[in-house]
Amino acid sequence: MIRQLAGLAFCAACLAAPAFAQDKDVIVVTGQMIESDDEAQDRVVTGSAGGFSSGPPFVSINIQADYVIFTVSIESGTRAIDERNRELERTFTMLGGRVSRDKTITMEVGYPGSSAALETTKAKEAIQEMGDRSRIPIVFKFATKPADSFEAVRARAETFIDGIDVNGRAEIVTGDLQYIGVTEPRKHREELLRKIADDTRLLQSIFGTPGNTPMISLSGLEGRVKTRPSGPLELEMFIPYAINLSSPFAPPPPR
Repeated sequence: MIRQLAGLAFCAACLAAPAFAQDKDVIVVTGQMIESDDEAQDRVVTGSAGGFSSGPPFVSINIQADYVIFTVSIESGTRAIDERNRELERTFTMLGGRVSRDKTITMEVGYPGSSAALETTKAKEAIQEMGDRSRIPIVFKFATKPADSFEAVRARAETFIDGIDVNGRAEIVTGDLQYIGVTEPRKHREELLRKIADDTRLLQSIFGTPGNTPMISLSGLEGRVKTRPSGPLELEMFIPYAINLSSPFAPPPPR
């Protein structure tokens, strides 16, 4: 039975999302509250001779998360350690077979940000001894559907987890937190760069004068796409970069 399935939550301290060890293009985001845009990133412009530079530019896109992560652990408190571990291994094997038949669910062994693919892990290698109990930590990734809601994904997760068959005295204990994530964030890079280019042209049109188009230089665009939560099932993606806008006819700085 599911002991607790808490609502998804966010916090600013979790903007640097961890990636699964076996896939550098997987990003997982979690936290405890959603921050407003103004609190999350203020755009500050400072003047200088012949131009200005800004703080971190705020050009981003919002996308639906590719999946929601739920964590569970297969646990047993059987007194005999050998039998306890056999119960965990049998339950793990049955669960792995069930997941392999459902293409919308991915099962990994470990914890969010530090997990291994099911295909590369044996149950006996994943067992953790905790005194009079033993466990195998599991990460489930439930794929989202177009126009999905977090409540809909959670309902599917509850149904799946509640239906897990166990062996002997093994039981399924569900984690208190859920996580959202995106696979292959780099596939959104071109869209982000095009928005940054549009923003650059807008700056030139606003601050330019007839016959004097401001010169703009950008740095940091070689960085990786970053992700942070913006809603229960929504992620904001951006590339941190610096921008400098100056007049081509600016006088040389004083010596």
